[in-house]
Parts: sequence; C-alpha cells; structure tokens
Amino acid sequence: MRRLQTHQAIRAIRGGFTIVELMMVVGILLFLIATSAFVVRNIGNKGREKATMATIVKVNGLLSQRIQSFQKLLESKRSEKLIQPRLSSKRGQLVSELGNKKYYSLTDPIVEILVKKDLFRESFPQFIGDSQTINNAMDAITAPGTAGNLGADGGISISSEYLYFVLTKYNGLGIAPVGEDVFSASEVKDTDGDGLKEFVDGWGRPLRFYRWPTRLFRPYGIGTIRRDVAGPFFSGLSPLPTSTNERDPLTVDADDPLGRLANEDTRSGGLVGTLFNDSANYYYDSDPLTLFPCEYGVMDTYWLPLIVSAGEDGILGLYEPYDFTNNGVLAQPIAVPVVEGVFDNITNHNQRAGGR
Repeated sequence: MRRLQTHQAIRAIRGGFTIVELMMVVGILLFLIATSAFVVRNIGNKGREKATMATIVKVNGLLSQRIQSFQKLLESKRSEKLIQPRLSSKRGQLVSELGNKKYYSLTDPIVEILVKKDLFRESFPQFIGDSQTINNAMDAITAPGTAGNLGADGGISISSEYLYFVLTKYNGLGIAPVGEDVFSASEVKDTDGDGLKEFVDGWGRPLRFYRWPTRLFRPYGIGTIRRDVAGPFFSGLSPLPTSTNERDPLTVDADDPLGRLANEDTRSGGLVGTLFNDSANYYYDSDPLTLFPCEYGVMDTYWLPLIVSAGEDGILGLYEPYDFTNNGVLAQPIAVPVVEGVFDNITNHNQRAGGR
C-alpha cells in the first residue's frame, strides 16, 4: 500500500510543467509569431515595391512618348506657328515684368530657347503657376479653383494630378492622350477626395512629379554638381571628366547643348541669368492668371523629368513639387547630404524601377 501511494505521489508531481518550462514555451511561440509577422510584412512590402516599380515604369514610358511627340513637334514646320508669334511677345513680357528694356536686345536663338521652355512648362505642369489652360480644363472636371490648390492632403497629390491629367485627358498641341483604361484601380486613386485622380504607389501614396529637377544636381543653385545628392534618384550618372578640357555632361542643359544661354548671359552682363534659378526660393507671380515669370531651372544643369515614390517609410527627402518657397518645384533636397530615408525611394531613373 505504501508503495502504491508513493508511486502515485511521484506521478502527480511529474505531471505538471515548471514556470521555467512554461516561459520557454511562451518565448518560443512569441519568437515564431514575431518572425512570421516580419516575413509576412517583408513579403507584403516586396509586393508593394514591385507594384510601384511597375506603375512608375508604365507612367514613365507614356511620359517619355509624350515628350518625344512634343520634341518632334518643335522640330517640325508646325513649330513656326507656335514659336515665331511668341518671340516678340516674350521680349515684351520680360521687359514688362522685370523692368529692363535690355531684354529687347536678346537674340532670336536665345529667346527661342526660352519660348520652348515655356511651351514645355505649359505642356507638362506640376503646380498651379505652370498652365492656366490646363488648370481650367482640370477645374471643368471638379469644382472651379480646385486644380493646383493644396486640398485635404496639404498638396502632396498636386503634381501627380497634373501628370495624370496630361497623360490621360489632355489633347495639348495636338498630342492625343492615352486614355484612363491604361491604368488599373490600384495605380490610380483620388486620395485627397478633390475629384481629381492621381497616380499612386504600392502603398497607396501619391507619386511626385518634378519637371526640371535641377536642384538635385545643384542644391544651392549655381555651384558644384552634387552627384552624391542626385545619385539616389538618378543612378548611373556620368562620372566627372578625366580631362580638364572636357565639359562635365551634368552641366549641360538638355534644351541648350551648345551653351548659348551662358554665352549670351556673359555678353548681356548677366541678363539671362536672372531668368534662371540660383536663389533661395523659386519665384513666380502669385496670381495664376499672370503665370510669370515662373523661373526656369538652374542654368547649365542636366535634367530629366523625375517621377518619385517615397517608398516604404514614406520619407521623400525633397520639398514638395508645388513648394516654390523652398525651391521644391526644382526638387530641392530637404537636407544636404541626402537624408537616410531617401535610399528606399523608387524613381524612373534608378535601377530599382528599371530606370536609366
């Protein structure tokens, strides 16, 4: 009888778990849960990243096609009807707004470059001061005065709304839009509820569009080219020339490969330079009906239109495309050197989006 009681007592003692054992089991379970959550989140972000890349590649392809059509138009005989009437009016506009009659002395080739830049700005706007015609057309879709205004999201979606409208709805200069059915519901949304759609990334945030991102290359305006700042947004940038006789390709304006603007600026005693941005903020007339002078990018600086997703962390690292006070219109970095958060940004010119 004693043996039986002792045996039962021992079995009763051995039937439970110690606190240490329970804590170990709970710890293992928590580790597995945390690991699973991390893996699931990582898979989800990879999917969103791929979706963002696909959207940016598609938008960039259509934007490039439209820009090529624009450039072919300017090279055709039809361009005379667009450019010639604006040459004299451009001089008059400069004299009127900037109060210097010397602008009448600018040569035709120089004024023609400026007019072409005006036409490009008007055809590919990113904020309210760029094109009254497109503002009106966008307002016809929603309430008057909506296009280009900050709205519920503080202006984050503005440039993407303009880009979406130009590519899918605007028949400017006879260049036909592609139509809305090219994009899926996951690529286009009205995130701020203003009645205007915009392109969004895989996280549902608006993409940003910069027409002349020259401040990425010269964050302080005229000065040394900053490849370290532009690099995360533009991969594969041309290296510095090995010969002192060679011109750095990143100091060449795509609209002025021969450097005529700089030569005319020297000849005119700095007259041309006043039209380009090397100042603390980007100037434009606050009255959108005037649309002037809407400065050009930093003179003698490489640029290509930039489409950006802020990536998983949502840190853009640039001032917004509508922000002229901080040169955001020209893609001015918020911090120099570039803040750490920009290195997950996805653009149409870095390898993460198949850019070049």
